Amino acid sequence: MKKIKRERGQEGIALVITLLVMTILLIMGSAFMSISSTETLIAINERNRVQAYHLAEGAAEMAIAQLNVNSNYAGTGEQPLGPGTYTVTVTCVPPAAPTPPCPVATPDQRLISTTGCVRNCTPPSATSRVDVRVQRGAGSPFQFAMLGVGSGAADYRALQLEDNVRVDSYNSAVGPYNPFSPGTQGDLHSNGKIELATDSLVKGDAKAVGAVTLGSGSTIEGGYTTGVPSESVVSITYPPYSGSTTGILPAGYYDTATHHLNVPSNQTVWLNPGTYSFDKITMGENSNLVISSGQVTIYMTGRFNAGKKAKINQLGLPTNLLIFSSNSGTDDAGGEEAFFFCCDDGSEDGEFYGAIYAPNGEVEVQNSTVAGKGWKIFGAMVAKKLDIEDYAQFHYDLALAQASIPGIPGTKFRPVAGAWQERLPSN
Repeated sequence: MKKIKRERGQEGIALVITLLVMTILLIMGSAFMSISSTETLIAINERNRVQAYHLAEGAAEMAIAQLNVNSNYAGTGEQPLGPGTYTVTVTCVPPAAPTPPCPVATPDQRLISTTGCVRNCTPPSATSRVDVRVQRGAGSPFQFAMLGVGSGAADYRALQLEDNVRVDSYNSAVGPYNPFSPGTQGDLHSNGKIELATDSLVKGDAKAVGAVTLGSGSTIEGGYTTGVPSESVVSITYPPYSGSTTGILPAGYYDTATHHLNVPSNQTVWLNPGTYSFDKITMGENSNLVISSGQVTIYMTGRFNAGKKAKINQLGLPTNLLIFSSNSGTDDAGGEEAFFFCCDDGSEDGEFYGAIYAPNGEVEVQNSTVAGKGWKIFGAMVAKKLDIEDYAQFHYDLALAQASIPGIPGTKFRPVAGAWQERLPSN
């Protein structure tokens, strides 16, 4: 039998081929594992980025809601939420003041910048930023210190200041009223005419559909304009009477049958934040109506009668007390005014901090015979007819022009069209 002769040097070729194939398979396996791991990391990072974006977007929505409650909201530091955290910064537009409270501006805008972060908060993988510019419509009815909306005739006396009345302005969002540096935006407007008796001073301007007349020694520092278009009236929906004493402390001063809130002389009533619906409010001499904290909105159908030395929201901000009245009372035909701040020839040290909206009725602030003892009004008033008598001091709160007013949608902050956008972390 013939033997097969093997060639020398070929005995280990199978081992070499096997090792080469295994090496290739190992390299390919490592590559596939690396690709799979990278794809997993990419998916995790993308998930984190999307979650971070939704955190930033949700924070922007929250900031808008906060601004509609408090126009001085300036943002918040890092806050936990779900799988990550968010931060909010609110700045003024234009940036005359970097953060709220912002100066009065038209239009009233804010720039909201929010950041969302999930787990690994090192940019750019797990952070997202959203910028949005929001603007509030000029829907607040309190754009002037006083607005007399009575119309039908250009010579209707919708707004009258009698002797020695002082009107100026301040901004409660910035700080308390400073009598040594009063503001100059105590503006007046009338759908009829404006009359100033003697020695009255308006640190602001005046606009009227009809005439503006100035008595001896009276001055409107910002000048006045006549023949201007009339101001429109906002329609308000009045809720039914509350029928309870919820939030009124101490109890016993509200009559559930007549819907009459009565604050006797030398007594104090506290109102907790919320909405109230009364027929009448009567305050005796030296009585006190206190807003404990937050905003109180009052709807009325009857008369508001404040006695001598009464104090209404004396320790609070004017933006925290808004009174809407459907009362149509005026003294035109010998009737009773919707709002009556007592007393004729005897007003002494009464104070009111708030805003009144009574487009169908009259607000009368009665006179004092002593300088410095007349009613002190901090806020704004809109009425069919305004009669502000001797030695009254009226300090318009500019914050009311920016305040969110219940039932008036135009005063809400809303995003400006095209302003909502995501920013890359590098930007």
